[in-house]
Amino acid sequence: MEISRKINKIKIAYFSGTGSTARVADALEREFTAHGISVIKLEIRAGNIVSGDKEDLLILLFAVHAFNAPKIVYKWIDSLCSNNNRPVHAAVISVSGGGEMTPNTACRVSSIRKLERKNCKVVYEKMVVMPSNWFVKTDDRLAIRLLEILPSKAKRIADDLLAGVVYRTRPKLIGRIFSRVGEMEKTGTKFFGQKIRVNENCNGCGWCEKKCPANNISILDNRPIFGRECFLCLKCIYGCPNKALKAGTFKFIILKEGYDLKAIEKRMKGIKPAPVENLAKGYLWKGVKEYLLED
Repeated sequence: MEISRKINKIKIAYFSGTGSTARVADALEREFTAHGISVIKLEIRAGNIVSGDKEDLLILLFAVHAFNAPKIVYKWIDSLCSNNNRPVHAAVISVSGGGEMTPNTACRVSSIRKLERKNCKVVYEKMVVMPSNWFVKTDDRLAIRLLEILPSKAKRIADDLLAGVVYRTRPKLIGRIFSRVGEMEKTGTKFFGQKIRVNENCNGCGWCEKKCPANNISILDNRPIFGRECFLCLKCIYGCPNKALKAGTFKFIILKEGYDLKAIEKRMKGIKPAPVENLAKGYLWKGVKEYLLED
């Protein structure tokens, strides 16, 4: 289905912890700019209060957290000003390591409902797959394929939106159940943040305080102190330049190898990727396989 809409200005609002969603935002920005579209790119952080009624199209991007958008995205949507004269067209793009499959199929439902209550008309939704940053590591050979295919996926999304394509999904009951249950994670994340441990590598540089999108970290006597506003984005743990931060609880979700997209690209430089079918085996990688082979 297609609708007629003129697009001159686009706002890309994104929440990214460890860099994957930021990569998607950058790729989309390049595509729209190449078409002569004015793009406003906004990183969603604690305290960002902005109006959502000045652009022709709002694109909301977020990493999937427990089968939903993270809490900070809900707060940002709540800060939008409703426009009673006309609905702002919006697109919702989720980013995950598993793809469009159970339990992620309803991950956009809550954020779409919130946008619609702000008088936004959501005309498009999509899942973009990037390497996993928690629990299970994506094989480098599979991860590099996801990174290399991103520009073409961004082009497809941009072309759809500029052509007026309307695409909405209807998640099944099982996906909606996972989404409802997953909302409980938002209560547990504050405890995860409070339990982060600081080791002897810390030199009090303040990197974590400056980079925390939740404003949950402060420096006291050259040591980071963690509050109760953590969104479990893992940015501080993976990004600390001194590797000084460790999870104090739910340690099993942290990748021992860390998470660094540039490091993956460096390791895979000059290495020929194996066929997708040989890499994405089993149900866990079913969504990734379908994503890479769908075109």
